[in-house]
Amino acid sequence: MVLHRCLGFALLAVLPVAHASDERLGKLPAGAQSTNLVQDVGAEICRDHVFDPAKAKVALPKGFRLISLDEYAKGDPDATKLLARNPTHANHAVGSLCFMSVGSFVIDDKRVAAPSPMPMAFWWARAEGPRDARMQGKVEWVQLASWYPNSASDRARIMATDPMAQFVEIHVAATAANTWRMRLVLSNETIEAEAKGRGDRKPRKSSGPGFMSVPFSGASAGSFWVITYFGHHHQSATGQWRASGNGVFADAFSIAGESEAFGTLFQDGWTALSGVYK
Repeated sequence: MVLHRCLGFALLAVLPVAHASDERLGKLPAGAQSTNLVQDVGAEICRDHVFDPAKAKVALPKGFRLISLDEYAKGDPDATKLLARNPTHANHAVGSLCFMSVGSFVIDDKRVAAPSPMPMAFWWARAEGPRDARMQGKVEWVQLASWYPNSASDRARIMATDPMAQFVEIHVAATAANTWRMRLVLSNETIEAEAKGRGDRKPRKSSGPGFMSVPFSGASAGSFWVITYFGHHHQSATGQWRASGNGVFADAFSIAGESEAFGTLFQDGWTALSGVYK
């Protein structure tokens, strides 16, 4: 294991540094405090869920509010069934927990010193609020948390490009062809999952660059990402998700019928350039 980790750092030292000049990426607004380029994404595996915002205790950006299950269910038949089964959860928020396996992570034109592929995870929630003039694309999510491996040595640089970054025990590994295992250890709970992609990979329909903007929350409220991307491929997937402990995800995954309402989402092959603005 130690040899494998050292080999990962050695390979990063000799591989060429990627640049954000690919014409398939859109142009970010001027004035970014930091940029990061994510490439060679072996997997992005996500699981939507509903959670109690009171337990999450996250301070939202000014003017933003979380979208409730009651609102979300109006456009989603599976969420409607979940709400009918759990009417007391009408005011729960709708979140998405995503794990990633990233082959290349470049911050401000310098590759991050970390094992490759690098595991990451983030937690977003559906929200709405005012747009900053520099935001591009849709503004449908707020970032509630993000996690990087505690073995990463470039912590200051990671936090410069993602001010919400936390460094924890996290694993995202392929265990067989198109089969992945994930593990995230937090202070009050541990999330584990297995996922398997099935069927044909389908490319994103639009050929041009995509854009989206994601505000930060908590102590970083007031800052946001503008993200431009291309190359996403989607694939049907199955997954098993569980959480042990006394946290938000343990509660979310124990709600009656929630696993039938929310499936496992699988994407890969994409590139994204993100800029941080305040």
